[in-house]
Amino acid sequence: MTIVIPPGPLGTSGGSIAHLREHNLSRILLVLATDSPLSRAQIAGRTGLGITAMTKLIAELRDRQLVMEVADTNPATMGRPTSLITLARHYWATASLSLDNGSIYASIGGIDGKYSTSFTVATPISLEIDAYIKYVGLALDRIAEECRSAGQILLAVEASVPGAVNNSSGVMMRSVLNGWFRPYPLRQVLSELVSAIDAGVSPSILVGIDRATNYSLLSRLQDLDLPGDFETVAHLGGLYAVSGGIYSRSALEHGSTGLAGEFGHFVIDPTGAQCWCGRRGCVETQLGLAGIYSRCSIMDSVEADLVPQLARRHEEMVEELLTRARSGEQQVLKALDQAGYWLGIAVDTIAAVVNPRVLIIDGYLAALQEYLQPEMRKQLASIGALPSITDLNIIFAEDPFTPVNRGMHIAAGLAVAHHPGSAVH
Repeated sequence: MTIVIPPGPLGTSGGSIAHLREHNLSRILLVLATDSPLSRAQIAGRTGLGITAMTKLIAELRDRQLVMEVADTNPATMGRPTSLITLARHYWATASLSLDNGSIYASIGGIDGKYSTSFTVATPISLEIDAYIKYVGLALDRIAEECRSAGQILLAVEASVPGAVNNSSGVMMRSVLNGWFRPYPLRQVLSELVSAIDAGVSPSILVGIDRATNYSLLSRLQDLDLPGDFETVAHLGGLYAVSGGIYSRSALEHGSTGLAGEFGHFVIDPTGAQCWCGRRGCVETQLGLAGIYSRCSIMDSVEADLVPQLARRHEEMVEELLTRARSGEQQVLKALDQAGYWLGIAVDTIAAVVNPRVLIIDGYLAALQEYLQPEMRKQLASIGALPSITDLNIIFAEDPFTPVNRGMHIAAGLAVAHHPGSAVH
């Protein structure tokens, strides 16, 4: 995925020379964050900066150990010694924390959006948030220790939450982690935890939080061959509950309170079952994994009783549904047909409201696609095609349960690119 950074005005009213310099450093890093390595000429073309000014800026980024030079191994340019610029990954580290009910999946990587070290911290199920945060502190301590051992400094941390998050204020508003409806200042708490670590952490560390599906969308975009000026992409999925995201104009769309793309709580059946959010007939009541599994259960499982198990058992539950469907079990086939029908309703609504060019479906919905997709297509055909549906490219992910950690490292790298001044030795 290549993003062209518009040149923009080089001076703004009231802006200082130092501010302008940081702005231009950021433009270079943003280009490299989306496509690298690149030659100096390529960077100049995408940022609109002059070669002389850009060369000085790259030298400064090298001094901050944010970029490095690598040899050009392209056969087409062999014989003409040259070097390319790429993001450095040996000094600064980024970390991700995938927070969920019963576990914390952590990973450590570089500012280039890639990660190589990961581990899991198990937690008791359905802990109170204050008790859960103690386990988060243990995970952060281990991350800092890993960074110290590798001779790295932790510069950015991203944390994903299953539920409603205001990424701007840093408040977790509605999640299984905070008893669903208790607002919790998660980013502030995480910042305090990392600030208390003795060594291995930058004094200007960047801390971000977001919904898990937004990070998943960032990760999925890396796998799509989209031009730099591509149109809006929407995402529908989740590991075990329905959510989504919107990516437009080279950025995630969060809305005024961080909930843009929360497709699981469109009301599609006002007389339907009550959702855990308190409303009736949300998409979640028809498409949530707990609901589908409950309707297929031979043990009369209650949907609410399944929710605490989802974080640990969702892949096992999906595999059970697939096995029973492939054996021809009518109860399961009927439930999946019904879910496919409602998936068609949800897709049509997203297409009409968001009007994306591409809709990516992942998570358990993608894992069950062989049984959901026929009824989804049938429903879309039966209600008539609006232009928003006619031009929509629906993509079911081939690897439905790819962890969101890659998306978090991409977000961490972008945060550093937007704030190069955070790289303080």
